Amino acid sequence: MPEQVGIVLVGHGRSASALLEAARGVCGETGLTDVVAVDAGRGETDDLKTRLKAALKAADRGRGVLMIADAYGASPCSCGIREASAPPVVLSGLSFNVLLKLASLDRATLSPEELARTCADSARRALAVHVPSPAPAKESTA
Repeated sequence: MPEQVGIVLVGHGRSASALLEAARGVCGETGLTDVVAVDAGRGETDDLKTRLKAALKAADRGRGVLMIADAYGASPCSCGIREASAPPVVLSGLSFNVLLKLASLDRATLSPEELARTCADSARRALAVHVPSPAPAKESTA
């Protein structure tokens, strides 16, 4: 089996592992088997630096790494960028929709950048605002 692009999720609190668990619950392990979630708690700590460095190193099996972060520029994302031995491609906006799309993609043939752009496009299309129509006025019985 060809090597796949490594995926590391990072998010505040327990968001990374919670979203990965939810996505696996919907689409099964297929496509998300070796995705690693790193929960950052409240932000950058020595423990987070160590865990992110190890996760990013383990994820890189020769085809590069895509780090999906909850917020670009926030401490967990910045920490991951600094701790990576080689600069990862970063997709910000970690969400359930991003992970569902990721599960359907072939990480053995797409580059980290192609994966990021495809997931970002899918997430943008999934955003919606629904405003209900006003209820019709009731007729007076007087």
